Amino acid sequence: MPNRTPVIVIPAYNPDQRLVDLIRSLIDLAPDQTPIVVINDGSDTTSVFDILAEFAQVTLLTHAQNRGKGAALKTGFQWILEQRPEATGVITADADGQHLPQDILRVARAFEQRPNALWLGSRDFSAQGIPFRSWLGNNFARISFRLGLRINIPDTQTGLRGIPRILLAELITVSSDRYEFELDMLIIAKRVGLEFASVPIETVYEPGNKTSHFKPLQDSLLIYKKFLKFSGVGIASAAIDYGLFALIYGFTGEILLAIALARVCSGIFNFSLNRQWVFGKGGSLVRDASQYTLLAATLVGANYVLTKSLLWLGVSPFIGKPVAEVIVFLMSYRLQKRLVFRSYA
Repeated sequence: MPNRTPVIVIPAYNPDQRLVDLIRSLIDLAPDQTPIVVINDGSDTTSVFDILAEFAQVTLLTHAQNRGKGAALKTGFQWILEQRPEATGVITADADGQHLPQDILRVARAFEQRPNALWLGSRDFSAQGIPFRSWLGNNFARISFRLGLRINIPDTQTGLRGIPRILLAELITVSSDRYEFELDMLIIAKRVGLEFASVPIETVYEPGNKTSHFKPLQDSLLIYKKFLKFSGVGIASAAIDYGLFALIYGFTGEILLAIALARVCSGIFNFSLNRQWVFGKGGSLVRDASQYTLLAATLVGANYVLTKSLLWLGVSPFIGKPVAEVIVFLMSYRLQKRLVFRSYA
C-alpha cells in the first residue's frame, strides 16, 4: 500500500552535524518510514551529505551552485510532483537546528488530519531570548500581511510548514528564489483560498544565530521589495495626480474635470509601472487595462463624492483632496489585488 504521508523537505547550505542528528532523530521518531528529501544547495563540502546518503529514507538532490532557499525548495517540490504521486503534500524544515524533530513531526501529524490547509509551525516571539532582528522582522511582516492582505497568522517567517500538494505546482513557477519565496507562498495560498492553520513549536535560537544564512538587510529588502515597489509607485502616482489636480483646478475651477484628468494621467502611469515593474506581466494587456479602467472610473466617482462632501463641509479642496485620496488609495489597493492583478500578484 503506498505511503500517503507528506514528504519532509529540508534545504541545506553548508550544514553541520546538527542536520545529521536531526535526520537520525526523525527516523527514530517516525516508525512509519516518512520519506525525507534533502537538497544540497551548492554547499562548499559534501561531508554531511555523504553521511546522509547512507540513510534509506533520505533522498539527496543537489544544486551545482548556491541558488537560494526558495530555489532549493522548488527543486524538492518538483521532485515530489514527479516521483511521489501518492504524497499528500510537503513538510518543510530548516537545516540549522531551529526546528526540533518532535515539532517537525507534530506539524506533519496535524497536516495529515487536514491536508488541504497550509500549516505553519509558529514560534512564540514574546518569549525571552528572541533576537531583536527576528522579533522586528516577524512583527513587521505580520502587521503588513494582516493590514494589506488580511492574512492573520502569528509567524510569517517560519520555515516549518505543511504545504498541500495542490499548491506545489503553482509554487514551482514563482520567480523568487531566496527567503522572499516563503512570503510569496503565503500570498499565493491566500489568493487560491487555502485555509491557514498553526501549530505552536519551540523557539530555538543559538547565540548570535551564527549558522543562519539569512542576511538581515539584503534579504529583508528581497522579502519586502514588492511592498516597497508598490508603495513607491503609489507615492509617485499620488504626486502626479495631486500636482495635475492643483494645476487644472487652478485654471478651470472645476473639481470634477480636475479630478478626472489628473486621474487619467496618473492612472496610466500607475497601471504601467504596476504591470511592468511591480507585479510583472501575467495576463492579457486588454483584459488588465479594461479592468483597471473600470476600477479607475469607479474610484474617480468615489473621489469626487468624498472631495465634494468635504467641500460642502467647508474644507478647502486642496486639503480635502489628499484626505479623499487616502481613503480611495486603501480601496484601490484592495481592489487592484483582487480584480486587476489577481493572476500574478
